Amino acid sequence: MKLEVARLAKTYAARNTVTEALAPLSFEVASGEFVSLLGPSGCGKSSVLQLIAGLDEPSDGEILLDGQPVRGPGRDRGMVFQSYTLFPWLTVRENANFGARLEANRNTFDAERVGSLLELVGLSDFLNAYPRELSGGMQQRVAIVRALANRPKLLLMDEPFGALDAQTREEMQGLMLLLQTREPSTVLFVTHDVEEAIYLSSRILVFSSRPGRILRDLRLSLGAAGARSPDLKLTAEFLEWKRELLRPLRGEAS
Repeated sequence: MKLEVARLAKTYAARNTVTEALAPLSFEVASGEFVSLLGPSGCGKSSVLQLIAGLDEPSDGEILLDGQPVRGPGRDRGMVFQSYTLFPWLTVRENANFGARLEANRNTFDAERVGSLLELVGLSDFLNAYPRELSGGMQQRVAIVRALANRPKLLLMDEPFGALDAQTREEMQGLMLLLQTREPSTVLFVTHDVEEAIYLSSRILVFSSRPGRILRDLRLSLGAAGARSPDLKLTAEFLEWKRELLRPLRGEAS
């Protein structure tokens, strides 16, 4: 899998006003990378994900996935949003199966895989529960399983833990590391939390304020996902990475 983003730009027009959300920016993502887009609110991080997901069209530039231009949504990309997006009238099992069931005529639907994923994220005892009976963290676990069920080439996550309390957020970060060990994926992860970006990522793209442009492209060396634990956040190496990232976010010279 290879994602190529070339000279991507986006402007929005409303009430005779044109807002430049993204300055032209370019980057590539290779198979297996966990890349966080880090920056202040309103800098265009989510716009980048929306464009790659095919939910919006760029004003300029192009997006290629394995050499093919992105022209709209596709099952080669899975999306997890910050807001809880489960269908309230469907059970956990039915929500998790939903994306795959949209293509009921294809022969690649694997109910056993969905069940294994739900077990992996700790929801085996809640298969017949409805979203109203779940906590926010549990709902996001279902959304992640739904996104992974189709084996997407690229998993897009738009601040998926932003609405969770601190303890649940840490639990979900641990879950992401577990999934990267058991179900390796190529991930683009939007966050404005510096520690979260460092803890989860193999690489971080630091965005400027609007119009968004890439200030830094940093490759981290904190070990494999399976070797990371919350204690990592207390190490000198982790704190040094945090200082390194805060400099461009504060507008300091690097």
